[in-house]
Amino acid sequence: METYLRLGLLLIWFVSALSSSLTFVHMWQLEAYRWGGYWRWLKERSGDVYQKFLWVMPTLFLWLWWGAWVPYAVAGCYLVTLWNARLRKGAKKPFKVTSRAARLLVTLALLLALVGWGASRLWPTPRLFLIALGAGFMLISLAVPLADLINRPLQRAIEGVYLRDAKRRLASMPSLIVIGVTGSYGKTSTKFFLQRLLSARYNTLMTPGSYNTPMGVVRTVREQLRATHEVFVCEMGARHVGDIRALCDIVRPRLGVITAVGPQHLESFRTLENVVAAKFELADALPDDGVLFANWDSREIRGRAVRARTVRYGVAGAAEDAETHYTAHDIRADARGLSFRVTASDGTEQTFTTALIGRHNVENITAAVAVARHMGISWEELARLVRGLEPVPHRLQLRPGPEITFIDDAFNANPEGAAAALEALAGLDGVRMLVTPGFVELGERQEACHEELGRRAAAVCDFVALVGERQTEAVARGLRAAGFAPERFCVAPDLTAALAAVRAFPAAGRMKYVLLENDLPDQYET
Repeated sequence: METYLRLGLLLIWFVSALSSSLTFVHMWQLEAYRWGGYWRWLKERSGDVYQKFLWVMPTLFLWLWWGAWVPYAVAGCYLVTLWNARLRKGAKKPFKVTSRAARLLVTLALLLALVGWGASRLWPTPRLFLIALGAGFMLISLAVPLADLINRPLQRAIEGVYLRDAKRRLASMPSLIVIGVTGSYGKTSTKFFLQRLLSARYNTLMTPGSYNTPMGVVRTVREQLRATHEVFVCEMGARHVGDIRALCDIVRPRLGVITAVGPQHLESFRTLENVVAAKFELADALPDDGVLFANWDSREIRGRAVRARTVRYGVAGAAEDAETHYTAHDIRADARGLSFRVTASDGTEQTFTTALIGRHNVENITAAVAVARHMGISWEELARLVRGLEPVPHRLQLRPGPEITFIDDAFNANPEGAAAALEALAGLDGVRMLVTPGFVELGERQEACHEELGRRAAAVCDFVALVGERQTEAVARGLRAAGFAPERFCVAPDLTAALAAVRAFPAAGRMKYVLLENDLPDQYET
């Protein structure tokens, strides 16, 4: 009987512990299998997760009082924990059972089995047995990166095979024109616009979605690049110095676009100087006959000398240096979209109209136009193509309705992008509203940026709904400092409550324009 009780208890413990580990594995995956972001989440938010698991610890105290009932109490508590530990439904980026994640779960299961076996050796001393099981359960969060560390040699070997295969495919296409696109913001929109404009003449492939990491690019090359492709537009993301250099080593770009440089991912970059250095790794990687297209409105870009030939673009009056090769001017913006002219340094020019909103999209379109002109596409053809541009998903994407028009700018907001989005909102005639959880990964600058967001919102909005009290405390402080009336903003616990407040705000028959600025990833939820 004692043997069956032991095996049953160990089995319940193992299944419960493995199920509970899925939350931590999910966060490890969302943080790109890197310790820094996972440790930040562990320090700030894992307590909320562990509250579901604390049924384990009282069993240690139950043993002191009712020793004969302990095994049954432990089993019951682990069963309750198993129920509570299910992955949260409705995750914005659900857990993906990739081959790497599957290997991680197998290794984690072996580690847990080893802990269970070790605890079983302590069965004759029940106190040590229970302490071993309880401690093993509560240390699952550390077992996840340990399991990934154990797997790392195999993971690197597998990635090396994929990497060499991608490089072979690219080397077999010497005529392929690779265009690298990077920047603190605007790179994804510019990539989409480039693909649309260049596809008029060239068979063009772009990295889908936000596939802007080495393995994301490798996967795109191996699964989607064909011998018939003539142009490959490759988005390049970075969180650390050296990330873009690694991407350039894979794809060998001939042309490069740097859209802007600003305070993004400062938690990992630490300083703005490191951000600048990382982005200009693209410029440094261009060949002797390569061309860099640089946003001359960005002060950090203007201040950096590069070896490659540089084509400068910008908006008239925004840059201190007027020597831009492509200059956008006469910008008109309203709820129907944008119209503007682009003048080239050779004196030619073209008027463009688009249904896109947001003056910052003028910069993104001008960048794409500059590259397309370099590749021989006529002004007239570009004007037609720009008219047909569609908004990039979750980047100032209009979602009209009978009473509420949502402006979806929910993807990875940053201070500069939010300022541009608020400027677009200010140009709309109706009840202007903002829903935001603020920014993330801005390091020491985050609080100041949040206060500035509050002040900017106060100058534009009729109503503001903040999502998450802890995350948006500084935004609320900025609203109050700007004299924003308390009844005109609220702090909601989640997006559902924030949208309910937006719908309840009186509009007197006017259209409500609701700017959805940022949507925190699951690991930042409050």
